[in-house]
Amino acid sequence: MQIDIKKGFTVYSTEGNCIVACPHTGPALERSTSRDDNSDTVGSALWRLLGGKLIIGNLSRGRILGIDFNRDIPNMKTAISMYGKVSEKDEFYEYRKKYAWVAQDEKDYETRLKIYQNFWAEVESGSTIILIHRQFNRLKSLPGIMDFIELQKKKEDIVKSIEKVNSKYASFLRKVDKPYKQAVLYETERMIANVIKKYNAFDLRLLSKEQKYIFARDLKIAAKYCKPYILNRLRESMTPQNYLKAAKSALENSPYPKITFQNTFNGEMAHAPRRKLFGMKDKFVIEVEGSHFINLWYPEVAASIIKDFMEAINKK
Repeated sequence: MQIDIKKGFTVYSTEGNCIVACPHTGPALERSTSRDDNSDTVGSALWRLLGGKLIIGNLSRGRILGIDFNRDIPNMKTAISMYGKVSEKDEFYEYRKKYAWVAQDEKDYETRLKIYQNFWAEVESGSTIILIHRQFNRLKSLPGIMDFIELQKKKEDIVKSIEKVNSKYASFLRKVDKPYKQAVLYETERMIANVIKKYNAFDLRLLSKEQKYIFARDLKIAAKYCKPYILNRLRESMTPQNYLKAAKSALENSPYPKITFQNTFNGEMAHAPRRKLFGMKDKFVIEVEGSHFINLWYPEVAASIIKDFMEAINKK
């Protein structure tokens, strides 16, 4: 094994032409939720199974404090102008959705650009590229416990391969139904508590554009599975108690967890992979969003699921 400690990321190499990359494994600076928890654990377990290169990002994804390797390159003028606009939350939210960093000055910009380009040069070096992320244990993900996102492959082949993996791991998925849904409930309680802590009330009208979007996605799925009379109570009175009852009802009535295809994400935010890898017909590129639950408690199973998916799709 060869270990190359580079500025902003580390590369672990063995024999093989597969790339397992974890762009968001850097430190959780400012917010405890600002890194892809245990994606590095899953990535390393998968790398041991497949060989090739494991690329671990070592920077915060915060645009001031580091680089989001999954987003696109900003032009220098915009990056520098946005450096002082962090407090303008809605405007900065729109910026973060697309761009990878802000810069204090020209030297700062060039430093970050070089790190970003070097990271993706390593990723591009393989013929099979698997990008590992983490999705929150959220209502919006139901019934998904792991989501595959197509970046460069026939969708029908991916769907068929996922069906095979779901069949193979059906017993495991039924076994973790209760603890996974409990984890989703805990995350919902955390979100409610954070709103009350910040605003001294549970009033979704007070939230930023980003926060409103987060709750809206959860509410959409809650409405799909929640019993109608509980949902009506929530619509009549948006209290923490009614929100939590709706969440519990949705969890009780949702199917067993399963591996999904673009259930939570569709790849529209993966600006960097699309810029760097799109059109390379000789490469297979896939993004995997394991839930925090499976990444933390069952990383070896998560890695085995991805490996079995790769074996199934390679037969197509």
